[in-house]
Amino acid sequence: MNTAPLLNTAPAVQPVEEGQPQDDARAFRRCLGQFATGIAIITTEFEGQPVGMAVNSFAAVSLDPALVLWSIRKESSSAAAFLGAQKYAVNILEEEQTEVSRIFGAGRADKFEQVRWASGVHGCPLISPAIGHFECALEHVADGGDHHILIGRVLRFSRFDGRPLLFTQGQYAVAQSHPSLLAPAAEQTPVPKQDSSEMPLLSLLKSTAQKLSGQFEEHREALGMTLATSRMLNALGDGISTLDGLERATYLGQTSTEDALNEMLANGYVTHADASGEYTLTASGRSKVEALRQRAMDFTLQKLKGLTAQEIATAKKVMDSLQAH
Repeated sequence: MNTAPLLNTAPAVQPVEEGQPQDDARAFRRCLGQFATGIAIITTEFEGQPVGMAVNSFAAVSLDPALVLWSIRKESSSAAAFLGAQKYAVNILEEEQTEVSRIFGAGRADKFEQVRWASGVHGCPLISPAIGHFECALEHVADGGDHHILIGRVLRFSRFDGRPLLFTQGQYAVAQSHPSLLAPAAEQTPVPKQDSSEMPLLSLLKSTAQKLSGQFEEHREALGMTLATSRMLNALGDGISTLDGLERATYLGQTSTEDALNEMLANGYVTHADASGEYTLTASGRSKVEALRQRAMDFTLQKLKGLTAQEIATAKKVMDSLQAH
């Protein structure tokens, strides 16, 4: 057998983080977050009550027979229901359903009162809207360390128009066609930029926000912040202090919100009052918020250079109107 080492001519790139999972669970989870996933709400009916939870562990297993899987923490309060029920449904969320994801990811008792749903053919709640439903019979439960892996046989499926809600690097995201797909590869010509005047307004706003966030990354790095911690500090600076409120304000998932808070606690930027469940900025944290906002102000002024006061005022009016509706 040839044991010669594989040649690697690629330039060396230093990892941002590395190590063994048991030494730093949060860093390991951040590395897992480099893999983008969709978000699904898994639902069932157990002892006469609807049960549901948000997951990003859903995956296809087999086409023949039609099998899918997902996993649930063994310590989850919903584990007994999903293990005891013989059927469950998978509801694939579309890109505008971040609030639905948060509702089912936060363990709220009234979650089914906050969304539209109806019982499917096999009795499990089907959330509407969604871009896909899979009604399944529980086929097998496998041991997966601190999780149960539930394999289901798909009994019925429904597909709807729409684009998926994604989750990656600790935040919600949306799917967009890769620029290389906008022109035939054989042409080998640069893909022309779409004229912004031809783009739907909401698509233009999303594209602009994503581009500006990427350009601001160097400023976050200079302050020793990630996208998650900078959002969290800004929200705390605005007076939001509860875990649920911070999750809603930052558009981060529950796990990423908790990770960011733990990181800021370790760095001394926040304190946590267990009795009230509220988080408070320390003097060091307030200093970070001021530095972050100053950089954001300088960045904004540079980006708006060349625009008239009237043009800026019109843009603000449009955005205020969109948020009001």
